[in-house]
Amino acid sequence: MIDLANEYVASYKIILELLDEMVLVFGNDNITLDQYSKILRVGLKNSELGKIPGTQDQVTFGDIDRSRSHKVKDVFIIGLNDGSFPSVNKEEGFLDDADRERLKEDGMELAKGTMERLYEDNFNIHKAFTTAENRVYLSYTSSDKEGKSLRPSMLIHKVKKLYPNLQEKSDMIEKKYEIINEQVTYEELLENIARLREKESIDKIWYQVYQYYKKKTQWQEKLQNDLQGLEFTNLPKSIKPENIDKLYGNTLNTSVSRLEKYRSCPFSYYLQYGLKLKEKESLKIHTFETGSFMHETIDEFFEQIREQRLALSEIEEEQIDQMVSEIIDSNLHLSKNFIFSSTAKYKVLVKRLKRIVSKALKYIIQTLIHSDFSIEGTEIEFGKKGKYKPIILTLEDGKKVEITGKIDRIDTANRRRWKIFKNHRL
Repeated sequence: MIDLANEYVASYKIILELLDEMVLVFGNDNITLDQYSKILRVGLKNSELGKIPGTQDQVTFGDIDRSRSHKVKDVFIIGLNDGSFPSVNKEEGFLDDADRERLKEDGMELAKGTMERLYEDNFNIHKAFTTAENRVYLSYTSSDKEGKSLRPSMLIHKVKKLYPNLQEKSDMIEKKYEIINEQVTYEELLENIARLREKESIDKIWYQVYQYYKKKTQWQEKLQNDLQGLEFTNLPKSIKPENIDKLYGNTLNTSVSRLEKYRSCPFSYYLQYGLKLKEKESLKIHTFETGSFMHETIDEFFEQIREQRLALSEIEEEQIDQMVSEIIDSNLHLSKNFIFSSTAKYKVLVKRLKRIVSKALKYIIQTLIHSDFSIEGTEIEFGKKGKYKPIILTLEDGKKVEITGKIDRIDTANRRRWKIFKNHRL
């Protein structure tokens, strides 16, 4: 393995030379490990390892201004677009070409100027076009990756003038399918199958290519999946009855609000209550969250009133403010309401909520005091766990729908048979 041994020797010498240069530049200066690592990376990046080609039957890739190739049979020059080939020379620094010539006459060596770079580019282009012994292939792209059109280089126009009979081919107009290797040929096969489905004629060779991939074990599964992808229409299919039974069972446990959601959007109902999908929680207060928090506070306030057997007419405004403040502070320790105590902004919001809830309770209490109604209960549940039984409907196929829910508040009037259901949330 002489070639590999020579590569190791050359690499070893490059590393030693790099370390010697670092010593010459930095001497005894103290540098950090991170700085040392970056310097070493830069040095290795700019180091090159030359190797004589092992065989003559090979392909050499290179930039036009760095390639110094010997005579080769064929040359492919790609990317002949305006502004790229030849490249646009940019002005370098503060000094122009006249300044550089004057300094050069005084013996100062500077980087190449505009004219020197232009001469060098022309030389490299001439060498690239004249290196091939048999054929030269020129290519340019008609658009970039964003779809914007690109113009061909002026060299393309010059070549066309020199050779009027030159034929230009483009796969944008008529694509030519070729059998090259397994991966590329497989992609070409899929394109031809798609054309065949569109009632277009294809070469008979692709029928044989199809049989080749169909018999290959490592390609069978991929071919089957890709053929299904060609038939994909993005139209939703109906859910099978057995899958519906797995999702909801023989008894559908639901509520009026859930049925209303199904009425407005069945797919939304399926995602939320069938697949149990939930949106990712974010540190943000929505109107619904604030309203729910206030609603829970008011419910707990009347619950304490009933437990302490307090008369609404005897409660002072200061007592209302104090009870509301204690309830809110207590609820803030619950994990679901942690957002209200997370930042200073929400602490200010809590103070405002206390004022709003207290004011709302004072209006409610005054309304109840000056009427014949009293609060029978809040958050009255009807269902398996509630005081009242759920509503059960039996369908024609024998399956059942069990409706449960919660009534926010029930007000009753003394000596009357009236019941008012206010703000239903079933």
